[in-house]
This record gives sequence, structure tokens and C-alpha cells, in this order.
Amino acid sequence: GSSSMISNIEAWALIAALASSLVLGHEEGGRGHGHLRLRQLDLRGASATSARLGKADASRQSSPALGATQYYGLVWVGQPQQGLRVVFDTASGEMILPSSKCSDAACLAGHRFAAENSTTAIQIGWADEPTKPITADEDRDTRSLSLLGSDVAGEFVRDKLCVGNRSQLCGMVDFVTLTEESDDVFGSLGFDGVLGLAPTSGDAPEFNVRDALLNPKALDQRIFAFYLEAAVPDAISGGEFQIGGFRHDRMASELTWAPLSNNGSWQIKVDDIAVDGKAAGLCGKTGCHALIDTGASLLMAPGQVLAALLEKLDVDDHCSKASHSLGFIVQGQHLELSASDYMEKDDAGCKLLLANAADAGKGPRLVLGYPFLRKYYTVFDAGRSRIGFALADHGSATGASDDSAVVVQLMGLRP
Repeated sequence: GSSSMISNIEAWALIAALASSLVLGHEEGGRGHGHLRLRQLDLRGASATSARLGKADASRQSSPALGATQYYGLVWVGQPQQGLRVVFDTASGEMILPSSKCSDAACLAGHRFAAENSTTAIQIGWADEPTKPITADEDRDTRSLSLLGSDVAGEFVRDKLCVGNRSQLCGMVDFVTLTEESDDVFGSLGFDGVLGLAPTSGDAPEFNVRDALLNPKALDQRIFAFYLEAAVPDAISGGEFQIGGFRHDRMASELTWAPLSNNGSWQIKVDDIAVDGKAAGLCGKTGCHALIDTGASLLMAPGQVLAALLEKLDVDDHCSKASHSLGFIVQGQHLELSASDYMEKDDAGCKLLLANAADAGKGPRLVLGYPFLRKYYTVFDAGRSRIGFALADHGSATGASDDSAVVVQLMGLRP
């Protein structure tokens, strides 16, 4: 019946949206009670959108191609190095890892960072004194986090972070180590923590991971890039994160560069949204702002924009009508997605990978997550405050990459 379908969809949307809720918001607090809030994604748009769509004709597609709802890669922390699985998240600016002090079931299920086993680890007492070690009997701040309504807490540590499989890029950075995690939220995750890559973080500059890794490099090497494999039947595809350079052999077109519309986040201006190649007039005179979010499983738009878009896409209950392309007009270029990029069909029916985003009040804000990033190879240029998009080349790579680029393999998950 429809009620069971809605509950299934809500459960799917909750898992799919988990990384979208890894967006870090900073709450002001006096010294001694710093709060970092991991905002919950508004799932109503996702469930309402998906719930309208009925059962697909299962005989037409026996094995659907379903994209990952999360991607993680290995990073190395401390000396000797400890490997941890993290989501590389452009919507947040700090690193959060489970601590060996955490004995909750969710922490024990994954890898924990043991600061006591690292010769380079420094225990930090206060976020506003990011390089000052504390002594054993000194008072220290704890950081409170809320994720999907679940309260967790952590402490500050400073240590060496390295990324890369063969060659490595390293830097000293402050981060939060969680001393408690809730099992109902964290227990089902296939990764350990989050590595934020936003241009700014809510705390002192020493917490900013992007700058810790890239600032020592030459200006034209202060870049990182994401390549996500296309969704295929019978497997969950992965991808690749490159830092310090990018790979031309992952691109099937030239890069279209867009300047950041807000230097505090990886946000660009989208002039309009297009349906079947025609501007749909959904972004008004000033355009939409789009956050390019490597931790978001869905495409998101504010409620009014989403409702108007759904009307123009005209998707019927069984996804049986001729489907329309969906595009984002950036710097005069149409970055197009076909229906198979923003829609999934399986035995349970068909789902639109579109959800409702909270309106930030500065013009409609879009979030372009994995459905977009699977189609477009995306280069984040910190040195020149811009983002480049090229059609992803999903053929086998020739292996030619910038000599300076460090590569991390990404594993796809679909809990």
C-alpha cells in the first residue's frame, strides 16, 4: 500500500541524506561550551517527491543501476600513521573523527583515532588557543555536536594529517575527536568520520583542513578534484579524489570555470535552471546560488523552486512518460543531466533524486550533490576562488595526471 511505500522512501531518504546533514553550522557559545551543529536535512521534500511515484514496470529493467548514497576514502592521521575512512565534504570546514576514548557501540564498530599512540599528537584545551598544549590536570573545552537529532561530544586534538595512496600530501591540523556517538545514527555508517574541505571553518584557521593541506603548495596547485564513476547495475560504483592537481584523462570536455559567489563556501551563481535545454525562469533576475556539495546524496532546491521544477519535469506516477533533461546554466554553459541522472528505477518504483532545501534567504540556494557530480568532473580551485566543471569521461583512464596530484580512491556505499 501507499503508506508502506512512503515509510520505505522516508527510510531511504534518511540514509541517502545523511551526508547532506554533515553540513557544519557554528553556534555561538561562551568559552567552555563550544557547539558545532550538524544540521538535519529537511526530508519532507525528498519523501513527498518520491512518494508520488508509483511502481515501475519491473519487467523492463531487471537490474537497475543505483548510485552510491555515500563515498569515503582513507586518510592517515598521527605518527605512526593510523588509517581512518572519511567522507570528503565540501560543505563543512573541519575534520571530525571518533576517539579511542569513545566506547559506544557505534565507535567500536569502526576505526577510532588513538591520540595516545601518536608521537605527534597534541591535546588542545580550547578552540581559541589552537596550538597550545594542555597539561594533564588542566581544564579543557568539550565540543557538543548534534547529528539528525542525536547528541554527541568531542575534544580538540592537533596532529599530522596525510592524504594519498602512493604519494602523500600532509599537514598539521586541529580537529575534533568524538568521545561519544549514538548507535542509531552512527551504527549503520560505513565510514568513520568527516573531512571538511570548505574554504572556512567555524573555528581558528588551524582547524581548516583545506588550507592545512594546500597553503604550502604553489598557487596553481591549490586545487582538488572529484571524479565519481557512473552508476552501474549489480555494483556500487566508487570514484577518485585528487588533491594538488587534477586529471585531464577524467574529462570528456573542456572545463567551464565559475567564480565563487561567496568566498566562505564552495558556492557559485547559476543563472537559471533549464528543462529540455530551455531556461525555465526559476532563478529570478538575480540567479540562484548553488553549493557544490561532495557530501550530499541528492540535488536540492528550496520548496517553491522544487515545486515549479517538478511541474515542468512532468514526471508521472510510473515514470513512463518521455522524460526531460534538467540543466543548470553556469557562465552561459548548460550543464545538462538526463532523466537517468536524476531518477532511479527499481522494483519498488521510481525515485527522483531531488529534495527540498532550506531557503537561506539570499536568493534561491541549490545544492548540487552526487547526481550532478557523477555526470561532471569537478575541480575546486582554492588558489583562484573558482570551480571548474567538465563532462566526466567514464571510460578507462590513461593514468596521465598532474605530477603534483595526490590520488585517493573513493568507495561507494548504499546502506
